[in-house]
Amino acid sequence: MRHCLVPLILSIACSLFAQDIGNVPESVLSTLDSFLSAEQRIELLKRGYLFRSVYNKEHAAPRLAPLFAVPQTFAENWNKGDPIFLLEALYLHKKTQGGVKDVEKISRIIHSVSKLEGLQYYSSSRKKMRTLYEASYIIEDPKTEQRIADPVDNPAADFSVYVLQKDLTFGKNIYRCRFCSDADSAGFISTNVDALKYSIFKAVEPEKLETSVAVTDLGDYLLVHILTRADFTVPSVFHERVQNSFKTREEAVYGWFIRQYEEDVTP
Repeated sequence: MRHCLVPLILSIACSLFAQDIGNVPESVLSTLDSFLSAEQRIELLKRGYLFRSVYNKEHAAPRLAPLFAVPQTFAENWNKGDPIFLLEALYLHKKTQGGVKDVEKISRIIHSVSKLEGLQYYSSSRKKMRTLYEASYIIEDPKTEQRIADPVDNPAADFSVYVLQKDLTFGKNIYRCRFCSDADSAGFISTNVDALKYSIFKAVEPEKLETSVAVTDLGDYLLVHILTRADFTVPSVFHERVQNSFKTREEAVYGWFIRQYEEDVTP
């Protein structure tokens, strides 16, 4: 039931955020001005988020990555030429209890991969809630697929694990997940180890899908950058569905993270 509240929570949060634009600290505005245009900054402050989607175009590079080490590291990770598909989102979330930076808290939540199990989202095509991840957990290695505990308290600033996830779009697959953190940000970038299938078609070859989430703590606010890049191999008739699937994932994972953060869940 708690997972079903995500759309309502996000709607309320965006409404409250829009009413509080005038109280955004100068330090936050300066950070936004360092990498966004004036128009983008206005839109972000008004709506609380920016979306950008690129399909089958040259120079499909990220444009919304904050100028901090972790999001920049993830943005620069793709080395396979221009991806066929790029989906980028930037969120600015005002904390309910702000003022103090706590990147360790962000890391604990980001490391809690198993907490994604049962995460639901609203399907606009089916007009109902659906489960995004039936399974989500860290495994010892891709061969045995033995489940192990989340690295919640791992203090390393840069380490990698294997993650098994089962979702309604691509089924069960294994991903390589790299966690990074520093004094400002924490996040992860995942790459598919398996080929992803959509229906009877092979949709994405191994190593051709990257998804990253980078959360930067600005004190009173969180700046969340989510980036998906992929090379599709599905027939063109399915491209829009696959793109919508990635967009849904980004929105659902963002909603999950914010809920975990504001509820102060200690995994």
